[in-house]
Parts: sequence; C-alpha cells; structure tokens
Amino acid sequence: MDKKTKEQHAYLKSRICNVNSIRTLCDLLSIEERKLSLMAQQPRYKTFNIPKKDGGQRLIEVPDNNLKKILGNLNRYLQSVYIFEKSNAAYGFIAGVKNDDDRRNIVTNAQKHLGNDYMINLDLKDFFHQVTTREVESIFSGVPFNFKDQVLDILVKLTTYQGRLPMGIPTSPVLSNFACRQLDAALMGKATAQAWVYTRYADDLTISAKTPFLAEDLTTIRQTIEQARFQINERKINIFSKGDTKVVTGLVVGSKIALAPDYLELLKGEIETLTQVMKAQNEQGIISSRWADKLKQQIQGRLNFAGFVLRKNKDYQVLKDEFYIAINPPEEEFGAVNWRSFPYNF
Repeated sequence: MDKKTKEQHAYLKSRICNVNSIRTLCDLLSIEERKLSLMAQQPRYKTFNIPKKDGGQRLIEVPDNNLKKILGNLNRYLQSVYIFEKSNAAYGFIAGVKNDDDRRNIVTNAQKHLGNDYMINLDLKDFFHQVTTREVESIFSGVPFNFKDQVLDILVKLTTYQGRLPMGIPTSPVLSNFACRQLDAALMGKATAQAWVYTRYADDLTISAKTPFLAEDLTTIRQTIEQARFQINERKINIFSKGDTKVVTGLVVGSKIALAPDYLELLKGEIETLTQVMKAQNEQGIISSRWADKLKQQIQGRLNFAGFVLRKNKDYQVLKDEFYIAINPPEEEFGAVNWRSFPYNF
C-alpha cells in the first residue's frame, strides 16, 4: 500500500490499541459512557432465519441501529489493526486498500491456486458461531490490543451475543479473522512443508498442489482444523484431480480465473425475468414492490461480482446495459400511475 494509506491505518491502529479506560473508549467511539454501558449490558437484537443454499436455515442476528452504528465505528479501527496483523493465508473480510501490491479479495484468493492440478476445498461449519465469547476475550486481551478490566469486559459484551460471535453485526467478520490466526499459521506450516498452497476466504479453505493428495493428507488437514477448535462442514468437502474443473469460491481456476460456464447465461435469464416483472408492474400502475426490489438487489450483487471478475468484458457490459434498461424502462412504457405511490412533494 502507498505510504499515506499505511500511515492512516497505522494511526487508527494506534488509537484503538492505546485505549486504556472506558472514557478513552467512549471518546474513540463518540458515545456517552452511560449509553455505551447500557448497550453492552442490554444489547438489542432482531433475530430471524434465512434458507441456506444447501438446505437448512441460517440464523441472522441484527442489532438495533444505535448498536450497529457503534459497532460499525469500532470495525473501522479493528480493520486497520488487522491490516498489519493479517495472516498470509487470509483473503476475505479484509478492508480494501488502493495501490496495494498484496490485494486480498475473492479473485486474488483464487489466483493463488493457478497452475496446480490437485485441490481440496473445505468449508467451516457455522463459522461465526464457532468463535466463542472466551475466544473473543482472548483476542482483545492479547497482542496487539492488551485490553484489561472494564475496557476488555465492555468490548467483549459489545461484540458477542449468546456466547459467541453473532451473524449480522459489522465486527464479526474481522474478529473471525483474528480468531483464525492459529488455524492459518498451522495450515500454512503444513502447506510449506508439503509444497502446497493454502488460502482462506472467510470460512472457505482451499489447499492445492502439483501432486496428488494422499488419504493421510486429508486426515492431517482435518486434525489441524479440529485442533484449532473449528469444525468442517462435511457436506462441503470437494476434492479435485488433474483434468477436473476446479472451483474456488464460485470462480473457475483453469489457465486463468473465470466465472462458472453458465454464470452469465443464468444472469441474463434473471435480467430478462426482471424486465418482464417491471413491465407488468408498470402496466398495473405499481411503482415498486418488495419482491421486485429484492430481485433487483440479487441481480445487482451478481452483476457486481461478474464485473469485478471480468472488468471491461464485452458480455458483461451488454448485461450491465440490459439491467439498467430493466430498472429504468423508457418513459413511454409506463402505464397508469397509482396515486398512492406518487412521490408527492408539498
């Protein structure tokens, strides 16, 4: 990273690591001591379940706006600390840094495995929920934070819920990276000794090699993960051999990094569906609907992902234009406007 950016992150790191009292913590987070204490003692969460792609339900815990704001502020400082503490294997949940020769993202994670014919993909089960309150306490009481007493107690209470990291707050991703330092170090050691390549993108672990993996290799990897107090999702173990199409976090690792073969085709179909939905809504005089808005967000996310991987690819640009037309149909295509939806300005 450039000198100025590095200095900015170093400044934020020094500010949080030099917190030595509740007062200085409150000054850092711009909140009154009484309010911060109340948030820590009585955190307010809204919980709900969403379906997982592979079946089952994922528990989401969303803090109220006040707590979310404070945790978002705290996350900014924690991310700056992790930039200097990050493991060589970690590629997910890391703050983006411009002009960095060592960029960590979903594409550079996959690129590390180019040229290797054999690969093992593993997924950690209930990733955030496996990081316990005791482990978060160990993170904050250890290097480089060294927090003690009231500061330690209140930070642990702010960033955990029901005895572990919650899924749905700003600080859980970076704290999960801190919690994986032992795991990353152990697997990096194994990888170096065996001439493997190991990377971790959040809870997705990838190990690749130029020679085949043996049965005892998988046993060693499993034992190393369990010794670091994590569990493997047994339904998401994928082993690739020479000649197989290798996929890392949704990206195909071949002679270069590419999207899955049917990714753009499926995306085009979704945009066509959205176009028809928007047209039908307009004909009925409906400005927007919750279902259509959700569909827009999903397509926008997939389109952003494609753009990030493909950059200025012609096919991506065509889909981007089609999406824009779908959400902004020509004025003459609008039907009657429902008066309840009209944006009145008085």
